[in-house]
Amino acid sequence: MTKNERPLRCQRCWRVFTRPNATGCIPRYSSDRCRSASYRSRTSTPTTPPHYDAAAVRLTRAVLNKAQAMAHRSQHPVPAIPLEILQICVALRRDLEDTTAVALRQALAHGATWKEITEVIPAAESTLKSHYSVDKVNKMLRDRVQRGPARPRQPAAPKDSQGQSPASSANGLLPRQAAYPLSRALSYLRRASETTVSSLAFLTNVSASYIYRITSGERTPTWEVTARFARVCEAQPEDLMFLWNRAHALEPPPARGYTEAVRTLQAALRGLRLAASHPDLPTLMRRAPASLTSRAATALLADEPPGACYLRWPVVRDLLALQGNPETIRPPWTQVESHTPTPRADDHGPPAAAFG
Repeated sequence: MTKNERPLRCQRCWRVFTRPNATGCIPRYSSDRCRSASYRSRTSTPTTPPHYDAAAVRLTRAVLNKAQAMAHRSQHPVPAIPLEILQICVALRRDLEDTTAVALRQALAHGATWKEITEVIPAAESTLKSHYSVDKVNKMLRDRVQRGPARPRQPAAPKDSQGQSPASSANGLLPRQAAYPLSRALSYLRRASETTVSSLAFLTNVSASYIYRITSGERTPTWEVTARFARVCEAQPEDLMFLWNRAHALEPPPARGYTEAVRTLQAALRGLRLAASHPDLPTLMRRAPASLTSRAATALLADEPPGACYLRWPVVRDLLALQGNPETIRPPWTQVESHTPTPRADDHGPPAAAFG
């Protein structure tokens, strides 16, 4: 056997091949395809996307929240909203599908192989590689930010000549300025979601420096950025609507009915709670006046409409005492009052539990 007839082994696929030409350098690869693949593996630096771990945490929390909400509404159904449980089921299924995609990419990043994944998900390896590719999972996360949870009613429209959202403005915010609560709420959401600034910037399609500026109060974001920010942090954008309208000195649109007015008031209360770093109920009760009961605070901050006895101004005012000036919440409360149904003749007033 001559030198040119000696079998060679490809350094890429490890197949045995013979030298195609008798002259020139001894080849290391059996084909141009193996040579190109080896070059790409040497020159490209594989990196693990930094947002999968944080996305997994957010998605599992979203699944837990929706499951708890569905259990609560199953036990306490509202006949006036017959499709509410079904809507939560559809949203929960969507979150589970998104969680599966992120969990798969997370498993691959932590060392799992596609063969091991096919033992968990009964599908062909080629199908999983196509359906859960990096590009598709990243697109899903971006679409989730745009889609978000159930879309709330949009905030008040700006009053400029072109009808556009006001541009984000630079501010040196102080605690008494109108935009300060919004910056504090955004800052809390970022910390509570345990999302890195780079991941948050990637998912909201803004720069990392802009995230720092809106959470520190140097800039006041547009509503589009605010809503995307809330969805990435798995929060309801409508909870920030009251703070955003105040930051831009906009009047909220009038409520279309009693239920909408109550939901707007509750969202405003939850937004102010976010601005106070979301104190838990025991901390809230220690700071609030003694006349406020835990039952009243829980009812006002919940997603479900509270009883009419908890919507009286003394109760709402006591809950807002820890936020500074309770008069900031009076406009949405006035909307509730203007849409409150006329009490019946057999209505003897609110129970004493509302006032402690």
